[in-house]
Amino acid sequence: MATAKERARKVTTTPIRVTLPVSVACDLEKFQTALANVAAIVGAMKLAGGKGTVLPRTREFVIDPASLMVKEAVAEQ
Repeated sequence: MATAKERARKVTTTPIRVTLPVSVACDLEKFQTALANVAAIVGAMKLAGGKGTVLPRTREFVIDPASLMVKEAVAEQ
């Protein structure tokens, strides 16, 4: 929410899809950690490029059940 001193910025949204195993989804601590990892990656992608860098396409991520690390899914061509 913008304060009186700053103007509201238009935020572009891009849908994301996260694939995770049931073992992660059913364990609240693992699920929260995995979502925090996804949020960190998505936030870093938005901050790193500036305006117009993130393409308006669905981003797909896969969560590794052992390490809870997030990888961007590779599209098959």
